[in-house]
Amino acid sequence: MQARCRAWAAMEPGLQQCAEPCALVSLVAWEGFQPSDAGRRALTALLRLAVDPLAARVLLQTMLPRLKTERALIGKYGHGVGESGQQPLDTVVDLVAECYSAIRRHAGEDRGDVARLLVQEATRRLRTARQSQRRYEARTLSLVPGHVDAASADLSDARSEAEWLATALLDAVRSNRLSTLEASLVYGARVKGLPASEVGRCAGMRPKAVYYALAGAERALLTGAA
Repeated sequence: MQARCRAWAAMEPGLQQCAEPCALVSLVAWEGFQPSDAGRRALTALLRLAVDPLAARVLLQTMLPRLKTERALIGKYGHGVGESGQQPLDTVVDLVAECYSAIRRHAGEDRGDVARLLVQEATRRLRTARQSQRRYEARTLSLVPGHVDAASADLSDARSEAEWLATALLDAVRSNRLSTLEASLVYGARVKGLPASEVGRCAGMRPKAVYYALAGAERALLTGAA
């Protein structure tokens, strides 16, 4: 790691005398929402170097103090990202993940205001994901249809809603109406009761994508059960 830092310092004037990761992180001093002049140059240099995954991780580490100022732990997130039903720590995790994704997208680029670029892109994408969540929740129907008598898998008195749903998911996978991934998403959110964002993280999906996938899977499940 020290050898890698010395190589970065040799390539980038803004990182001179930074032979250790902790020195790189401390080089970026924050003055409110903005980095110092030296910190701005260091962030620009790290983004150019971020094609190296290790440099990308160091850049993310330097951005954490800035991300903390986004007030993601209050009930109403300042950028409209937070939702009353969203766990605050889920918002924090998603915000950090979106920041890292932005670093990887712009790795190797020469940007003057890296902090603004990363924070704006991360919050915009997370806000879009939360909007998708609201739309998903607004159009979500009960997965135990009211017209159960017409359902292919009847809900008997001895079968709970969770048991009915698990059986319906298994039938949907066997009949190729749902993929295994789609079924696992619905099972995690509806049977296990996990937050959709957590289900998406377990499946390696972005927050926005999981809500679209869940909505599509549930529509297909209800169509087949009708």
